[in-house]
Amino acid sequence: MPTPGPSALLPPDGRQHRRYVLLSRATGLSLLFSGVALLTYILARISLRLALAAAAIFPIAILATSWRTLLPQQRALLAHRLKTGILAGLLATGAYDLTKFVLSQFESSTYRPFELMRVFGVLLLGAGAPVPAVYAAGVGFHVMNGVCFAVAYWLLFGRYGVKAAIFWGLFLEVFQLTLYPGWLQIKFYKEFVQISAASHLVYGTVLGFGCRWLNTRLR
Repeated sequence: MPTPGPSALLPPDGRQHRRYVLLSRATGLSLLFSGVALLTYILARISLRLALAAAAIFPIAILATSWRTLLPQQRALLAHRLKTGILAGLLATGAYDLTKFVLSQFESSTYRPFELMRVFGVLLLGAGAPVPAVYAAGVGFHVMNGVCFAVAYWLLFGRYGVKAAIFWGLFLEVFQLTLYPGWLQIKFYKEFVQISAASHLVYGTVLGFGCRWLNTRLR
């Protein structure tokens, strides 16, 4: 069932409504920018900092265009949907990390599921940066990914409900399984797959229910 929302604020048809739909979906696509930047780094070995800065131009430009061209009630609806996606994304990312932490306690191997935070930090700040700054940058990048991917789901597929969010989480899992083991030279592949798959399933579930719940309660 489609997720209910304050869409009654919008005109039922017309060019302005189509513009809103187009810009809303364009915003959703543009918020995949951090994933595109990471993919560019992994495949082309372009600096993650440079790729991230270049990719960030797209969501900034599209949001600026939306605020300049949409009607006031359309801007209000888009802001409402962005807020819903951001808060649900924070909840989902927290649930994802908690799942990884809990499951990693049951593994007897030395696989460290949060080592990726340090890797991200080094890519962003350089190996010579202070350790606290490296981890802060890595955690920030990780949370930004979780939140931006959540908003992208909500703007692109939110109308399809919780099942779409679960599939979205599994899509992100496939993305990781395709790229991360070779890039990071993961030795404990079985543990990586088990923990990562379960965590993304939780991410998608919490994201779907979180968006549905927040959408009717935020103003």
